[in-house]
Amino acid sequence: MNNFKKPKWFPIPGDKACILKWTQVSLYLWEGVSSACHRNKSFPVGEDFDFHNTPQILADRKKMLAGEWPNFGHGCEHCRDQELRGGISDRMQLLSLPDSERYVSQEMYDNPTNIKVPPTQLSVDFNNKCNMKCVYCGPSLSTSWLKEQEKFGDTIRDWDVDEPWLLDKTYHERQKKLLNWMENNYHKLKAFDILGGEPMLQPETFQYVNWMIKHPNKEIDFELYSNMQIKPKIFRRKVQKFRELADSVKEVLWVASIDCWGPQSEYIRFGHDLKTWEENWTYILYECPEIKTSMNWTVTPLSIPYIPELMEKVIEWNKVRYSPINLNKVIDPEFMDPNIFPQGTFTKDIEKIIELNEGMCNRKEYRDYIKSMFEEIDSAPTDYNKIEKLKQNLDTLDFRRKTNWKKTFPWLETIKE
Repeated sequence: MNNFKKPKWFPIPGDKACILKWTQVSLYLWEGVSSACHRNKSFPVGEDFDFHNTPQILADRKKMLAGEWPNFGHGCEHCRDQELRGGISDRMQLLSLPDSERYVSQEMYDNPTNIKVPPTQLSVDFNNKCNMKCVYCGPSLSTSWLKEQEKFGDTIRDWDVDEPWLLDKTYHERQKKLLNWMENNYHKLKAFDILGGEPMLQPETFQYVNWMIKHPNKEIDFELYSNMQIKPKIFRRKVQKFRELADSVKEVLWVASIDCWGPQSEYIRFGHDLKTWEENWTYILYECPEIKTSMNWTVTPLSIPYIPELMEKVIEWNKVRYSPINLNKVIDPEFMDPNIFPQGTFTKDIEKIIELNEGMCNRKEYRDYIKSMFEEIDSAPTDYNKIEKLKQNLDTLDFRRKTNWKKTFPWLETIKE
């Protein structure tokens, strides 16, 4: 078991309390749902458009105040299980950062047991417009996935056919509500993130960036998550707007999405071209000092053996400008969770990752978090049924996309019960 103690600056009682549950909200505008933490299940936003205080989120906070984990299935079991194994969870990692203190609202200090509070961190997914089809993604986050589903007419992952993947007039009504919410609450935010889909393809991104330029808030961190798959000439032109935004906010952080390096990366993030990605990345790194840089890596069993090569490139890029790395391990769909593989499958890869991480990451807390994540992967119980389901899904995708997972990931074919 770990010896983690909640910091004194976090006023919420209960040894299971999470700063994200009180301060952060992810709003999926086209679906009309929200969640507290990107790992949590999303629930419908009511007519009052109070997307940070839905009944389910309020119930989760109430349980945390009582020293309990929220209801199973809401998503907090990811941190719960990591902590039960003695590892470092997302919750613990964030509470270990002194910078997190700035996200605690005055309302939380005034009444630490109040479960209804305003957010200080807002992440928005406007819609699912995207030019890629990552193997762990789906139509709710990618129009390219949606077109593929419509073409082949099957449901390889039991997709809910009632999901509002196609935009309708209610989306535009929610757009108006969000803009009205921003007019009244933007000054209270400390962080505002735009995710996707692919934000660089969505007009809403630039609508809100222009709005923020006209409404300066020097207390807010702005983050944009991008797959970088925009033609470099167009990419450079669009980036100028974010360079301009840097004068109106505390900082602009560019988060480039990538999972590993090599042809495996282009298979995992289908539609991904490494040459385009690297040209766009180095442009921001070398020529846009107004924009801070970071990366987001999604950890799956397919990416782990090829992460060290990406880490080696990051270490070289860090000599130009340091870029923090954020790693997210897939837990849904379950057959993409690397925890299901036999012990020893990734041992050598993980040893290399942990070794390179010492030179890549400059913050001990995050080095420890990454080490804990991969040690958990290497020690979790095996589930051969889910491994077989992974292979079956890759077979289906190969048929659709004219790819060949057995050639790209030959080691995977050897994993058998």
